[in-house]
Amino acid sequence: MRIFDIMNFVYPSFLFALSAIAIPIIIHLIQLRKYKRLYFSNVKFLQNIEQEQRKSNKLKNLLILLARILTILFLVLAFAQPYIPQKQVINVTVKKYVSVYIDNSFSMERQGQEGSLLDEAKRKAKEIANAFQADDKFQLIGNELNGNQMRWLSKDDFLDALSELKIRPENKTLPKIIESQSTLLNEVNADSKYAFIISDFQNSFYKGKNNLNVDSNIMWN
Repeated sequence: MRIFDIMNFVYPSFLFALSAIAIPIIIHLIQLRKYKRLYFSNVKFLQNIEQEQRKSNKLKNLLILLARILTILFLVLAFAQPYIPQKQVINVTVKKYVSVYIDNSFSMERQGQEGSLLDEAKRKAKEIANAFQADDKFQLIGNELNGNQMRWLSKDDFLDALSELKIRPENKTLPKIIESQSTLLNEVNADSKYAFIISDFQNSFYKGKNNLNVDSNIMWN
């Protein structure tokens, strides 16, 4: 690959000045000397001296020519201001959709190590939300499964809804929650879908577990 194929210039018009490189080349050609032959009775020694001088002068002239060409080249490049452009990087941010179910049945009123089980579940849900980006979409589902819980929320709205989640008399089973989350997540056009289920996992919650229909396009937790 040639250097000019990977390099750009701030002022490319100065590159026309590279034609000035022809000047030292012309001077070099004009200054080439034609050596005269001198005849002596014993010319062997003089011939050796002449050959050495020719080699020395040729090398010196070539070095002078090279120095002149490089001087012009560097001057032109200095005015043209070359730079190597960075490759364009397309930063595509993939928005994630996160559905979080919190079991808010009566069994979640029991006390755990850090308050009620419902309070622990809320803290876990908050940790989950904070692990994602601010522009990702979130959904908070409880056992009531009402219309408000079908909406996709920003992170801030999700945290607000989380603080308002209360204990409810309704009970749902694991297959029902998986079905609901799968349906809601499949309604959105996204490559990254996550479903979280937070519960104390009572025996009644597992009712119908042998008939689970888990969508492999969703990351279940």
